[in-house]
Amino acid sequence: QHFLIMELVEGETLAERLKTQGSGLKLEETLAIAHQMADALEPAHEKGVVHRDLKPANVKITPNERVKVLDFGLAKALEPQTANAQLTNSPTLSLMATQAGMILGTAAYMSPEQAEGKQTDHRSDVFSFGSVLYELLTGRPAFQGESAAGILASVLVREPELAALPPNLNPRLRELLKRCLEKSPKRRWQAVGDLRAEIEAIAATPRVVQVAATAPPRTLWKRAVPIAAAAVLAGALGILVDRYIQPSAPPLPVTRFTFTLGEGQAFGAPTRQLIAISPDGGQMIYAANNQLYLRPMTEFEARPIPGTEVPQGINSPVFSPDGRSIAFWSGADQTLKRIAVSGGAPVTICPADIPFGVSWSSSGILFGQGAKGAMRVAPSGGKPETLVAVKDGEQVQGPRMLPGDQAVLFTLAAGNGVDRWDKARVIVQFLKSGERKTLIEGGSDARYVPTGHLVYALGGVVFGVPFDLQRLEVVGGPVPVVEGIRRPLNPLTGSAHFSFSSTGSLVYIPGPASTAAPQSDLALIDRNGSVEPLKLPPGPYDHPRVSPNGKRIVFDTDDGKEAAVWIYDLDGASAARRLTFGGRNRLPIWSANGQRVAFQSDREGGDPSIWCQPADGNGVAERLTTPERGTSHAPESWSPKGDRFSFSVSKGSITALWTFSLADKKAESFGAVQSSILSDSVFSPDGRWLAYGSNEGGTTTIYVQPVPATGAKYQITKNTVFQSAWSPDGKELFSVPPGAFAVQSITTQPSFTISNPVQLPRGFQVLGSASPRNYDITPSGKILGVITAGQTQSSTPALSQVQVVLNWFEELKARVPAR
Repeated sequence: QHFLIMELVEGETLAERLKTQGSGLKLEETLAIAHQMADALEPAHEKGVVHRDLKPANVKITPNERVKVLDFGLAKALEPQTANAQLTNSPTLSLMATQAGMILGTAAYMSPEQAEGKQTDHRSDVFSFGSVLYELLTGRPAFQGESAAGILASVLVREPELAALPPNLNPRLRELLKRCLEKSPKRRWQAVGDLRAEIEAIAATPRVVQVAATAPPRTLWKRAVPIAAAAVLAGALGILVDRYIQPSAPPLPVTRFTFTLGEGQAFGAPTRQLIAISPDGGQMIYAANNQLYLRPMTEFEARPIPGTEVPQGINSPVFSPDGRSIAFWSGADQTLKRIAVSGGAPVTICPADIPFGVSWSSSGILFGQGAKGAMRVAPSGGKPETLVAVKDGEQVQGPRMLPGDQAVLFTLAAGNGVDRWDKARVIVQFLKSGERKTLIEGGSDARYVPTGHLVYALGGVVFGVPFDLQRLEVVGGPVPVVEGIRRPLNPLTGSAHFSFSSTGSLVYIPGPASTAAPQSDLALIDRNGSVEPLKLPPGPYDHPRVSPNGKRIVFDTDDGKEAAVWIYDLDGASAARRLTFGGRNRLPIWSANGQRVAFQSDREGGDPSIWCQPADGNGVAERLTTPERGTSHAPESWSPKGDRFSFSVSKGSITALWTFSLADKKAESFGAVQSSILSDSVFSPDGRWLAYGSNEGGTTTIYVQPVPATGAKYQITKNTVFQSAWSPDGKELFSVPPGAFAVQSITTQPSFTISNPVQLPRGFQVLGSASPRNYDITPSGKILGVITAGQTQSSTPALSQVQVVLNWFEELKARVPAR
């Protein structure tokens, strides 16, 4: 048998002692502790062992004032390592997965190379030693921030505030501390033994006493001569400076302030771009309440732009290069439009699916179309040309023309994981040759900055890198420059809600610094908007469906590592039970009798197909469909008769609607329906009708067709709607217009009629027309939906603030020096 024997160390940690003191420790006590810390690290370094997690919580002081350096759990013997620029590969940050509460404390003591995931050696411990010593002297961490990303940014780009050190310190102690905290390992102390020896010398005279020097007064003429000579010399130098030397202008001050949207205004779902600033920095536009608003930076309030009222949704506003016009996407007819800044009648530029980023340069208007690639169109209108083509399973975000109009910058994502945009590549493509170069691995929505930088988003943080425009190459490592940028709550697009002018002003919608595995709740919502959260802990929930008897629900979760299907009893008497294991399992639907669950899975390594499994878990999963290569199948709705279910067949940018017969295990196309959006079909309660989404007529809307598809089909509205669901009695049809929720009365006998839509409160999250329905209707008529974690009101908390940073370029250049 093997045993692990560890020493029991009595006493308090250094973190606990600092907490009880409430400020820094006494200078003599600090030096004694620092000396013993260095004495403890020295033999470890001599054996080639680096601690890598030195911080006050890992230093213990015994009752007899002996210092013990503990927790070498992250220590590693020195060996050749491959540098990796991804923050998540930092050894200390790996604690996030299991000890999330420790990351803030740990991050504050990391060395810059450790924070960047680069190779570390004993000099990383020297930096951490300096951080601990600073805190002992001042009572506060050397590097601070509101989040882990903010702390890491502080470690990477900011200098500690040495003015906070106690007065009258021996200058050698200040110099020792400064050298410990050098960003470059080469400029730090190279051995902790040298640190120990220096501390021993400083401890002899820790303070310097200022003594005023005295001398006998000189005679008046002896004092006057030097003064007169100095005055003459100063005057001569002044003339020279004034005549021949022009003083350089000081850097412009960086100014921050918050702009709050007007009363009753709120941004919609942050899936697509919602904000832009004019090239000269004089005006800002934003999309709120299904309209565009203009806010001159010299005025306190914004005003609506006449002609931009689009009840079906509006997004992706962008200024023309001269700042006189605005382009935007209209959900009313799914087109790009152009309008004067002052308003008026908008002019249609071209038809377009909901865009994945829009930009406007001297060469035209560029816009992403996801799985269709990137397009360019003339501002005056016409047929768009394809600038960037993509392969199956790829999506393009944010195409932008680089200066010189010879190359286009864009983001390319692959797959359908929740982290696909954080794993995306920033690419530049030469227009003439079509040659591509990958500039950044891991990030999205990149922009070129005229200061000689690229900026891009990773999670909720904007990073900057030096960029050589002539060679089209990144020439430095990434540095966080803005923390807390609003991103989509789902992986639908790679948008980051920020914009900057050519004069250096930045505007952005604030948000969390991390977007990984967003935490949500599941809830029942009535027609008045009252929210009743289910008794489930917050999690990355999606696609809930209610069982036919209304007693259970099935849903999926995706934390970026695995996707699974779960079942939960609505009475809350038991915890949720995981149904699926192996592969990525998503999009569950109930069988008609509630005894089985069909779902999408890639468990055998092929393209996503449809599987079925007993709901009680007492049986193996059965494959029902086998897609062609490069095609995915997704179940959508089970017929109430139990004889068939509808499913989507997606290949590239085209989705077709099919049905599957359970009796003979055969699939057939339903009405030859094809579209560039998901069909998201659903059977009526009597099984005689099938409602589905399509943009075959140019507008994303919902159609209803008899089963089988032999009769006429009916379009329920001319406006943009998606994600339909039937009421339990079949007399109503729910749908989701952009930014809203609606219901329409429907009759099918003796003729098909449907009423105008009536707006309802929408308290649940919607992922957009490119994603499956994220809500369901219970037999009692309540809405089962995904809500923001902790949400108690009838609607998702409104986003209503914009952060403004004037002269942001000065800060960018200071944080990320360009070569």
